[in-house]
Amino acid sequence: MQLLYDRHAALQPSRLLLDDPGVFMANDRTLVQIRERSYLDLLDLALLVVRQRPRTLGLAAAAGIAPFAALNYGILSSPETSPAIWPALLFLEAPWATVPLTLVLGGLMFDRPPRAGPILWRMTRALPSLILVHVLLRGALTMTLLLIPLIPGQFWFANEVILLEKVPGLRALRRCLQLSGGRTGEFFMQWVGQLSFGLVFALCFWVGTGAGISALIKSELTWYRPFLTDFSGLRFQLGVWIAIAFFGVARFLIYIDQRIRSEGWELRLRLQAVGRDIEEGRS
Repeated sequence: MQLLYDRHAALQPSRLLLDDPGVFMANDRTLVQIRERSYLDLLDLALLVVRQRPRTLGLAAAAGIAPFAALNYGILSSPETSPAIWPALLFLEAPWATVPLTLVLGGLMFDRPPRAGPILWRMTRALPSLILVHVLLRGALTMTLLLIPLIPGQFWFANEVILLEKVPGLRALRRCLQLSGGRTGEFFMQWVGQLSFGLVFALCFWVGTGAGISALIKSELTWYRPFLTDFSGLRFQLGVWIAIAFFGVARFLIYIDQRIRSEGWELRLRLQAVGRDIEEGRS
């Protein structure tokens, strides 16, 4: 049953412990209230999470995005390169670019301050599984064209499964299928919605920053309408990467929501809280 959404009570301090790989156990409270939410509620909650930890999440996102943004800018700056190659590059790069962000979000959820050393170590250990999913599997499905919808539909939570639940190799593929079971079409439509929202934001960011810069430099406001060839510009790329980082946060929250819906995580945490209160009462 869908519960009422409370913006002001959405964020709470977190102290979580790991019981075993793939099962999150709460000691008292979580970073966000553990309950079901609609898709739009989760997007709204993502804004609150970003507003709550802008510096930490911004640095994590920048660490993952910077190498790919520099690579894309170098490729697209060549006059011989068609701008049409950029969406394909983003499709392949986005999961890799959000790896540090996913790890930092997992740490914040468990009240663990992010540190560069452990994050790099976990990324290194997860590298074989990430290559299996994001290079071999995604590459194979992408080449078929017709099977591309399976990627967001059934393997959308691959980063969370590999990095946070620490599920390796082929077990990660089975876990992704289990986690997305019954909602493949819904996740695909959410992915399409994110593409649409992200494109609108990038266009607004692109045009708006251009108008602002023009007003500052030329002392007049002109609404220049750029062409398709200008998509390789730095401002538009920056807008797209900001959107990718934001939806990386949203995907993490959707993952938490899916665990609540499919595994009853909310009930388990509440039963734990009741059991703890009983034990404290006896003592």
